[in-house]
Amino acid sequence: MMKKVIIIGAGPIGLYFASLCEERGIDYLVLEGSNKVGGQISHLYPEKEVVDLPNIESIKAIDYIRLLEGKVNPKNIVFEARVESIKKGENIEVSTGKSTYFCEKLVIAAGLGASVPRPLGVEHESEVSNIIYSVHDFSHLKDKRVAIFGGGDSALDWAKEISAISDHVHLIHRRMEFRGNPETIKDCKNLTIHLPFVPGSIEVKDGKAVSVTINKVDEEGKSETIPVDYIFVNYGNVAKQSDFPFEKEGLFLKVNENCEIEKNIFAIGDICAYENKTRRMAPGINEANKVIKLI
Repeated sequence: MMKKVIIIGAGPIGLYFASLCEERGIDYLVLEGSNKVGGQISHLYPEKEVVDLPNIESIKAIDYIRLLEGKVNPKNIVFEARVESIKKGENIEVSTGKSTYFCEKLVIAAGLGASVPRPLGVEHESEVSNIIYSVHDFSHLKDKRVAIFGGGDSALDWAKEISAISDHVHLIHRRMEFRGNPETIKDCKNLTIHLPFVPGSIEVKDGKAVSVTINKVDEEGKSETIPVDYIFVNYGNVAKQSDFPFEKEGLFLKVNENCEIEKNIFAIGDICAYENKTRRMAPGINEANKVIKLI
């Protein structure tokens, strides 16, 4: 199959680029390794509020994915199509193991690629069912006892949302300062904050954690035990090295000022690397807007 453009990845930046192709009548195909669109947002952070998008004041991440999805022809997305090889000849050959595709231009928007949540790091963690690494719906947490570990924007978002429906929410972070914006939780009345603490152990009964003990970082021997119904862990994800056969900077693909890896091959979104690159949605959208002008 020959296409003008092949886009690798149906996360927010891949979908946005596909919508730009739709607007311009460019013949394109999106190859997505999983079975749904949205990338890590759909799997891990669907309820996160996104506030840095151009012309959109605030929107839930999953709603933004749905907005983009509505602008893309579903017939142009191939799911469970993990790219196994890329070869350059007269055209660019992209193989998934199941099929081989050809294109004039290739746009890699694979985000951070395959990844797994970073664990809490306590004994028996893998044996219990109520340690959670992503949140898709908060409604079942009404009046539940919840401990949240993390200090980034997503952990703070969780704390804000859950403390609005429960009086028993604890936020635990290993530093005195949050990495995320502390204004997010400024007015949370039902939130108890523990700084600087790290997880120590969990008490397990009938396959569930019933309490978590946390240890204070700067006071040896000082600990607190928190009864829980759920433990939420937001320590980010451990990314796996991408298999793309191009020059890398750590886990990322090096690009020039036009987001070009080499002639007719581009990388946009979290997967690309250049000086002062920030891994948020707004820069990825700017990169997509830049590349579409070159295609």
